[in-house]
Amino acid sequence: MKNIITSLMLAFSVYSYSQTEKETDSIVETSINALDEIVIVKKKVLYTQKSDRMVFNVENSIISEGGTALDVLSRAPGVVVSQDGELSIRGQQGVGVMINGKLTQLSQKELANYLKSTTSSNIKQIEVITNPSSKYDATGKAGIINIILKKPSNSGLKGTAFSSYGRGRKNRTNSGINLSYNKDKFGVYGNYSYTFRGEEERKKYDQIQYTDNTRQEIVTKNYQNATTDEPLTSNNFKIGTTYEISPKTNLEAYVDAKIGRYENIANGRNTLLNTQDQLQFDALTYNDSKEKWNDYTYAFSGVHKFDTEGKNMTFDFEYETSKFRSNQFQSAQSSTVINDRRGFIPSQLKVFTGKVDFTNPLKEKENIEWGFKAGLKNNDNPSVYEYNENNQWIIDANSTNHFEYKEQIYAAYANYKYQMEKLNIQGGLRTEYTAINILQKTLNEEHKDDYLKWFPSVSMKYEFNENNSVHASYSKRINRPSQFDLNPFRFYDDSFNYSQGNPNLVPEITHAAEIGYAWKSTFMASVYFSKTKDVFTEVYVYNAATNTTVTSQINVDKSYNYGVNITNTNEIYKWWSLSTLFNVFENKFMGNTVNTDKIDPIITFNLSAQNAFTISETWKAEANAQYQSKSNLGIYERADFFDFSIGISKQILANKGNIKLNFTDIFNTNNFDIKSVIGQTGINKQYELDNRIATIAFTYRI
Repeated sequence: MKNIITSLMLAFSVYSYSQTEKETDSIVETSINALDEIVIVKKKVLYTQKSDRMVFNVENSIISEGGTALDVLSRAPGVVVSQDGELSIRGQQGVGVMINGKLTQLSQKELANYLKSTTSSNIKQIEVITNPSSKYDATGKAGIINIILKKPSNSGLKGTAFSSYGRGRKNRTNSGINLSYNKDKFGVYGNYSYTFRGEEERKKYDQIQYTDNTRQEIVTKNYQNATTDEPLTSNNFKIGTTYEISPKTNLEAYVDAKIGRYENIANGRNTLLNTQDQLQFDALTYNDSKEKWNDYTYAFSGVHKFDTEGKNMTFDFEYETSKFRSNQFQSAQSSTVINDRRGFIPSQLKVFTGKVDFTNPLKEKENIEWGFKAGLKNNDNPSVYEYNENNQWIIDANSTNHFEYKEQIYAAYANYKYQMEKLNIQGGLRTEYTAINILQKTLNEEHKDDYLKWFPSVSMKYEFNENNSVHASYSKRINRPSQFDLNPFRFYDDSFNYSQGNPNLVPEITHAAEIGYAWKSTFMASVYFSKTKDVFTEVYVYNAATNTTVTSQINVDKSYNYGVNITNTNEIYKWWSLSTLFNVFENKFMGNTVNTDKIDPIITFNLSAQNAFTISETWKAEANAQYQSKSNLGIYERADFFDFSIGISKQILANKGNIKLNFTDIFNTNNFDIKSVIGQTGINKQYELDNRIATIAFTYRI
């Protein structure tokens, strides 16, 4: 079935490329002409291609309704989500994530939980920005993903109420309401959503240990499997107000709260065999991790227009305080004595960010943007691990640690724009000064570092005529290690697997360039290339004597990412439009890793076909498919995966209500399987994810 669907996708793609643009008719809106963007579809479009980003219009997607932000991101163009929620763009990890243009400060785990608890009903668009201008933070070597939430209405009392129920292996529900009231110069808005996400995953983790690097003779075989139960509950709310002081000045203030809990209960088995396949070790495992968090953000922003010629100033100040707590318990039953373990891992994050941006028109076709930003972060992470021996809990000195991380980033930028009749040029320079202070209070050790980096960016677009144009862009970016990447103490996943930070990690620096061509408003192709220095790579070391695997990160000398991206949209019939996205890329790593100096590159292609059907004025449907061939993620090789999803919607209640039914990953083929053979160890991890979901959702406009 998988091969049949893939063949249909290819056929759809070839057919859409052969189409010519049709004349405007009753169901096609007026074409949009803007020098800095190309609109792929003319109706309520699913994707919009701009010179520096691809925009995924989530509110126009039937299949995205009733899910979470992480579910939606997994279907965004060029974006792949790993088993633990890590994002990659065009095969590259290291992605900056913004919410309404503001960079998030959460760790990968905290961000994954937040995205899982954010309902897709509140999302308007997702922007995938591969080469951001100097106005944006330089964070994220692969680029930036900007999640744009829906804004309150302009006048009167407006709002929406929504509710959905989904079923995979477990139940999933989310409900909420958005309200806004605007009158004259004053406005107030608020929203609340409740999310419950039940999830069950099935994992297999196999390791083979060889006598030496030639891997001719096996020493041991280790087989692990587990089934997890992962309920997540969250309550998110936001309340804010806007006020127009004068026709030139507007202010806004809001409070945003995210409160949730998550549990991961895993029952499994761990078996070790020797070279004669004789049983050496057999244990039943149990792991329970309970997490709770509450995150509050207080923001104050405004805009002031100096004149009617476009000269203005915007400011944005934000304070975020977040408390996270994880309580862990791990045990194993075996013929040999294995001590139970438990961990108490609280953390408190405090972040202040402030920025001021100016726009100054110089002449009729020129303007300059410039501004400043400051970010102060403090993360206090006292972790305590204990093991049970002779019915007494004893502190594990190898894992227990009080780790405090302080980070300061100060930035300034200038961005120049020049627009002629056919040529649009943009160039800028950003500088960021970073100061880091790491204090390991348990060991009474302190580490300080500071550095100043410069980040140039440039882009241009030239229109030969009404139907043909080219664009090119370049940017330099940085990906800093997080506080968890730098913490050298152990974080246990279970009794036999733990991760460990590397305090010697240095930031990744990436140079990225892209050149593209567009024909009319339906076809766009681009070639891209990036080079990263000191690239992060996950490595593992297996200890056969203790049957444990240690995972950490190191810097590899450099990596290259290059490929071709093609997007095309056509109306095959008045009732059927097809958007095809095709991407071919390769990642090449160069430099020594653990026990090897070579990681074989893999040519990977990703094909997505998004079909939209207009059945009648009130009935619409979608059928979307995506396939990606095998790829490499550092030392790991990810197997190919496929996703096929369908949805149908009906407008009801005088078009104020909408009911949607969708089925995601119908064939249950969107899984996360990776393998690696490095030195004397081969690893194969298989995650059977809980992605096949049937969802019914209802939305009502007040």
